[in-house]
Amino acid sequence: MGIGLERKLVKVVENALSSGPMPQEALLATVQQAGLRVDAGVLWETCKTHGIADLRGESWVLRSSAVPDRGAIVPDGVSRERSNPDPIAVPHQRSQEEQDAAAEVGRLGSSLGIPAVEPVPPPGPVPGAWADAAEGASRAFGDELQAVSKRRTQTDVPLTMGTEAGRAGSRRMMRFEAQGEVGVAEGTPATLIVTDAQFEVEVVSVFGNVVTLSTPPDTPAASEATLRLDLSWLLIAQSRRLHELAHGGPGFDGSAALAVVTHQHQWGSAAPVELPEGTLEGLNNGQRSAVERALAPGLTWLWGPPGTGKTTTISALVAELCARGQRVLLAAPTNAALDVAIQALLKRLPDVDEGLLVRLGQPADSSLVDRNAGRILVDEIAAARGEPIAKRRVEVGRDIRQRRQELSSLKRRLGQLTSEEETRRLRVETQIAHLQALQRELDRKLLAVRRQVCREATVVAATAHQVVLETLKQLTFDVVILDEASMTSAALAMLVAGAGHGHTVIAGDFRQLPPIAVAATPPAQEWLKRSPFEKAGISTAVAKGCAPANLAALTEQYRMRRPIGDVVSTAFYPESPLVTARGVASRTVRSRAPWASSELVFIDTSSMRARTARRQGMLSRYNLMHAQLAAALVGSATSELHDLALITPFAPQARLLESLLPGTRFEDWAASTVHRFQGGERDIVIYDTVDTGHGVSPLHPWFTDGSAGSEGARLLNVAASRARDNLVVIGALNSLHRPGSARDAVWTFFAHLLDRAECLPWEKVLTLSAGVTEYVQNAVTQRLRNDIARAATVEMWLPRAPLHSLPALLKELRWMRNEDPDTEAVTIWVEPEPDGYLSAEALRARQEGINVRPLMPILESGAVIGDVVWSSSAPLLGPAPGVVLRTEHRAFADAIRRAQRRRPGVAPGSGQLGDDCGRCQRMLIRYETGRRGQPDLRYECHACDRLGRTTKGKASVRLNGRTAG
Repeated sequence: MGIGLERKLVKVVENALSSGPMPQEALLATVQQAGLRVDAGVLWETCKTHGIADLRGESWVLRSSAVPDRGAIVPDGVSRERSNPDPIAVPHQRSQEEQDAAAEVGRLGSSLGIPAVEPVPPPGPVPGAWADAAEGASRAFGDELQAVSKRRTQTDVPLTMGTEAGRAGSRRMMRFEAQGEVGVAEGTPATLIVTDAQFEVEVVSVFGNVVTLSTPPDTPAASEATLRLDLSWLLIAQSRRLHELAHGGPGFDGSAALAVVTHQHQWGSAAPVELPEGTLEGLNNGQRSAVERALAPGLTWLWGPPGTGKTTTISALVAELCARGQRVLLAAPTNAALDVAIQALLKRLPDVDEGLLVRLGQPADSSLVDRNAGRILVDEIAAARGEPIAKRRVEVGRDIRQRRQELSSLKRRLGQLTSEEETRRLRVETQIAHLQALQRELDRKLLAVRRQVCREATVVAATAHQVVLETLKQLTFDVVILDEASMTSAALAMLVAGAGHGHTVIAGDFRQLPPIAVAATPPAQEWLKRSPFEKAGISTAVAKGCAPANLAALTEQYRMRRPIGDVVSTAFYPESPLVTARGVASRTVRSRAPWASSELVFIDTSSMRARTARRQGMLSRYNLMHAQLAAALVGSATSELHDLALITPFAPQARLLESLLPGTRFEDWAASTVHRFQGGERDIVIYDTVDTGHGVSPLHPWFTDGSAGSEGARLLNVAASRARDNLVVIGALNSLHRPGSARDAVWTFFAHLLDRAECLPWEKVLTLSAGVTEYVQNAVTQRLRNDIARAATVEMWLPRAPLHSLPALLKELRWMRNEDPDTEAVTIWVEPEPDGYLSAEALRARQEGINVRPLMPILESGAVIGDVVWSSSAPLLGPAPGVVLRTEHRAFADAIRRAQRRRPGVAPGSGQLGDDCGRCQRMLIRYETGRRGQPDLRYECHACDRLGRTTKGKASVRLNGRTAG
């Protein structure tokens, strides 16, 4: 934001808050009415930098003085002298509408036995080192908020094909196809915009471009909507909670919080609790020992490598704690991980009474919704307990929508309103104000019902970030268990652990994927990109061979066949080798495929020289040829292949792989990024490495920095260890495993994989594909002409080369006409010569009316012609196209179009005509690499913009923060 706009924003905020506190949504609306389009992250950063206001509760409160502060970051806007530990918003004089609403809702709550005032637990101990830890984590959150703000903290994603997927208590489950990236974690709150109405929702799951949302009961059915994602909300919530607790607070134990991030030599270890024989059925010796250790007061670290039964161990531990009458908080970083833990616990406690086990949020596992054996979702239990309140909430929401429709009809009225219309407008606005006050009070009372349900439960299960939100705030537990802690930041782990009294179990595998953060500052590296295992020095101690006494390590694995388990163990667990359980060898093979004849299979694509490309000039990568090989594998599957996963490190490739899944196999087959599939498993796993060194180069650091504990080693570990019976790896061996490279964990994995795996030639894979993907060795041009002749649309990406075959396609291309007059049926992206001019063949095509677009660089080489995907290792229309693959698959073709679609209105692209330079009339070139070689997106005239740069001119144009023609 420029200095002038920033000053205007400061003035608008000060004026808006001068009359009293204002909810954040209302303040954002006021700012936008003043002509400033900012999101919550920019608003927060401006208020913090200039010392304008504090965010207390859900409202902004003006400070007594506004002194700019460019020094230390205080993410919550709270003054440095003393943070406010009171989580309740600053009180203000209630309007008559608010008083009436509070009285009505109070009567409803009283009739249901809901107390008007909740009990407040006493503050826990606060050690001297806690303040420094809280300040360090707070700085990290501030840095992260600044970083995500620069990436647009608020994103609107168009949604289509909306359907109702079911109900969970009073909540509606709605499913949409997202027309953009939904780059948030499951469980993230968001805003659903239907027409002009907004509804607070929760992202339940994201599978490819299909997103499932948990919505309020009054959300109308809609085929189209907009999902507004504010990526700063969680950072603000965690930061605000840290400031509230900087000097302690009700129900918070600073000693318990500090223990999970402190090196273990500073803490003692209690003796394990010895249990009688027969009390822990179904556990091996290692698991039993871990439970006995974790039953002892104090901090226990549970290291559970893949397949070693960590979830089974945790379920046995929770069951034993319940038998001892202790209240347990069970937390995990994702909905999927939490659901797995809950299912394991329900198997051990099948007859648990309703209300003793409570799960917050909306599960990804639909079997947990409306259970016949007893409800466990807090919303379902609270909806039943507070049914009159929930019913009234639905009625009020419907009334507000109706009044807003009345108001909208008046707004559309041309000319000045009559006196009768003005009276009607005032009456409707007054009604809306009263209904909104009533809605807020009903929401508060429903929150009180949920909190009461959690307060009475023996086991509360929640995602880690929900611990800092209102439902669990100030609730305390005898024991806190944080599962999959390797994916949880050290800062968040502290806040979770502080909800207990020091009896804490941190479970996970520090050799699997770490937490994700954007900022690269030292505080962010220390507190957000490191899990408690790293922050407390557990991973370092294990690597040095001096594990702490309170670490319980599981070593017997039950998932992977021995050849898979041995490779994973050798590469990633040399200090604590995994042992394959005896029963694995005799386990029945459920899934079979013609290309999975060995437990380990490697498909070497080195000779293909497959090209790696970037999605629309962004960082992430995809590989058409590798995806076409995966299509061949899937296409050759028979009914004997019951259980399959296609996984990859890169999100765009995961979208392509997902499109290959048959609609009848969505329950048992999966396609995902490695990050999203952590915790999952399948009989057969196909791991597509994507990166080859051709096209996008150099290789991603995941493949070049493979030291133990690096993100590349962790990612490969997770990918390989998802397989039960067969692991199939697609990769270019000459790039991924070079003889002279460092012998780190990644090198060791590939060395042992190649030593033991069956090497399957990629040509043989295609012979098994049942015609889905074919290797085209002859008559390429004629085959292209035939496909174009029966297609409705054509998109091509042609790297720099003499396009010898293009003239032969012009007749068919000229005949193509799009039914939509606003889009072009043909878009041919060509890479111009170094001087910016198109090749002779491309110029001729343009002269004959073909939509030719210059693009630099073009990393892929291929085409999407109707339902057919073509790719080649060399330029497809050049004199020697190299290896050429052709895949006929409608969903796959559509997925590629989505991956490369340049949306109209943001940046002209596929289906759109290009623009000419306003000075020299040459075509503007779309550049997808910045002048320093980094991914970028801009449109420039090769001649005029080069001249403009040398004469301090500026010919290129930027729209929405990006250059466009």
